[in-house]
Amino acid sequence: MLAKTLLAFGLLPAVMACGSMKPRNANAPDEYPFTEPGSDEPSDPATKGYFMNHISLNVNNLTRSRNFYSDVFGFRHMFTYNLTPHLSFTYMGHSQGGRNGTGYQTTEELIRFKNNNAGLIEMVHFSVEGEDIPGTDKRTSTLSHLGIVVPSIDSALERLESWGATIYKRPGEDLPTEGYMSDPASLGDATNLSDEEFMQIRAGMKQLNLLNIFAADPDGNLLEILPQDEGDLFG
Repeated sequence: MLAKTLLAFGLLPAVMACGSMKPRNANAPDEYPFTEPGSDEPSDPATKGYFMNHISLNVNNLTRSRNFYSDVFGFRHMFTYNLTPHLSFTYMGHSQGGRNGTGYQTTEELIRFKNNNAGLIEMVHFSVEGEDIPGTDKRTSTLSHLGIVVPSIDSALERLESWGATIYKRPGEDLPTEGYMSDPASLGDATNLSDEEFMQIRAGMKQLNLLNIFAADPDGNLLEILPQDEGDLFG
């Protein structure tokens, strides 16, 4: 039951981003897996210039979270805006002249172009006494995971291990079936799946995530680290 929960609701959205482009078989419409490609219809012209700018995380220890995303993934501290003695907003990001490291920008430039950049992380921190805000490892929420692409999956694994990060799955490993990632309290309830469908999901998930890393940030948010060149796993 717990393993079913993991596979059906915990990681299924995460792997579809790198899934096969196998179309639906018109002669066997009930055959899975298959991919439904999006439409070539252009966006509403009124939305020209719209794009995803940042994701915002509630963090329990700002220094710890800043250090993690900086030390492991190279995010740079752009600025911290202290609204009150107890509430601050921190922005981190990569240089935007190209992929990180290929188009260096000063901190001043990063800030100046903040609203024209993509892939930023905003950290909201309340420095007040009380219980820590639970991450995705403690409670189900609408946040599934953060996906980060890296040039070398092995180097990324070394950086995660050097930092002491929690790692749930390494490249080449099968998906875990014990611990947090099989906890229905944090990943939802899929107990009504048939055993047959569960085995189908697990087989597909294993192949889709073969080269990926699954880890956690300091607040327990699930991270999916994908290799930039993962090849054709599904041809």
